Amino acid sequence: MFGVDKKQFVMSIAVVALAAAFVLFQFMPLNEKTKILKAANANLIAEDAAAAAKEKALPQLREEIARMEGQMGNFDAKIPVDRSYGSFLQELTSIMEQQGLEELMVQPGVEVKNADQFRIPVKINCTGELMQIFNFFKALEKLERVIQIEEVSLTNNDKSDGSVKMQAMINIFYRTE
Repeated sequence: MFGVDKKQFVMSIAVVALAAAFVLFQFMPLNEKTKILKAANANLIAEDAAAAAKEKALPQLREEIARMEGQMGNFDAKIPVDRSYGSFLQELTSIMEQQGLEELMVQPGVEVKNADQFRIPVKINCTGELMQIFNFFKALEKLERVIQIEEVSLTNNDKSDGSVKMQAMINIFYRTE
């Protein structure tokens, strides 16, 4: 009877050893891999959801790009190929006179080369009512040339007649072919 018990005991230990080996060498590694795969899957699902949200925004972005391109027009056409700032300065002075501005001064600075284009700073001084100055900038905006307004300063005029002195620094551009 002791022999049968010993065989059962050895069989029991063998079964426990096989179960332990299965748990240590099969179940636990596969369980870890499962956790890693579930985490990776969750990340992929989140990325997929983010991509789907971005995909839904694409038509709206395309419309926005088309609208902006329409506003911008042909940008290169607004940067002349030649310097021709003499005619621009005359046009600028003419606009200032049309708006009724006084004490006009338009002074170009030294041109600066930026990549394939040149920038010419232009200093502008004048005196007028605030609405005249506002209308001057509105007219400036409608010109067919790219103009960058770098700085504008308005100070009260000493005449006490409601007029202001305006000092501005703008940049005009031209490009080489």
